[in-house]
Amino acid sequence: MRKEFVKAGELDTPIDIYYHTNSQNEYGEITQSKTLLKVVWAKIMPKSGKEDVEDSIIVARNNIDFLVRWDDDLELNSATKSPEEHFVVKYMNKYWNIKSMYYQGRGLGIIIKCYFTDNN
Repeated sequence: MRKEFVKAGELDTPIDIYYHTNSQNEYGEITQSKTLLKVVWAKIMPKSGKEDVEDSIIVARNNIDFLVRWDDDLELNSATKSPEEHFVVKYMNKYWNIKSMYYQGRGLGIIIKCYFTDNN
């Protein structure tokens, strides 16, 4: 089975990749903020969502996958930081948490599996 390389025409949606930064406020507390790393082009691969009840609150969880070109800045082989804890994706004015990131194969790109939890 032969896999095709990622074609530029497939990557038709810009997404923002943010990384978490820590700083200290005037009281000495550590605060976390998001800093834009870069804008990349992605193929959107929507997945199904679901609703659950957590602590008597209805929680809707949407899933989505993004296919992007391989990029050194995403630090996928870092031994000290996992992509799930280090990065977040901004798409449709929402910050999507990352479940996992993995290489699809040489020249085939990176799949970024994300979720967004919407509490009603």
